[in-house]
Amino acid sequence: LNSFFARLEPRPSFLGEISVEQLDFGSVPPHFEIVDLTEPFPEFYLATEDDVASSAPRPLSPATQRSYFGSQADTAYQTPILPGELAVERGEDDIQLIAKVEYCGDMSLVLRTELQLNYPATQFASLPVTLNITRIEFSATAVIAYLPDRVNLCFLEPEPPHTSLLRSFAIRTEVGDAHQHVLKNVEKLELFITEQLRQAIDDDFVFPSYHSFEAF
Repeated sequence: LNSFFARLEPRPSFLGEISVEQLDFGSVPPHFEIVDLTEPFPEFYLATEDDVASSAPRPLSPATQRSYFGSQADTAYQTPILPGELAVERGEDDIQLIAKVEYCGDMSLVLRTELQLNYPATQFASLPVTLNITRIEFSATAVIAYLPDRVNLCFLEPEPPHTSLLRSFAIRTEVGDAHQHVLKNVEKLELFITEQLRQAIDDDFVFPSYHSFEAF
């Protein structure tokens, strides 16, 4: 989360760096219901940016050499993976879970930042701000694919009329001053945080985007 907030661009001129002060998953678990078992999406077998960045010439198995060259070849190395190429071979035990995930619990997130007052000069003064995010409501169809060397996770597009998987949440803001100019910036700050949290989920986790975790 800190890495996510650190790379937010563009960040409003009145806003300092954002850091996560506290993350509490609470005591209420999400509701998780498996609705289908399928074969993994074909896209999950293609090279990701991480695969491309970390790939190097590597040995091929005899079976893979035969599939590439038709017979046993003199060379036993495969060239680095390119974007869009097959990076994971399909396994017999590959499986994909389609599940409904709903959450409405007591999870909370505390963010710290500063409101920078740019009058009468840029960064003339700054005020500490604490944002307490609670009452989080989330609903989505999750896709969890188990492949030979990794587990892929993503969500499907939200069902109409909803436009975001993150349905709602509450923000309580504590600021070191309460004059009119600051209050206007607090409203902008809360709107900015709301948009960024929704975008973080909707852009990074909704298929065809997904996150991949190594499995051992």
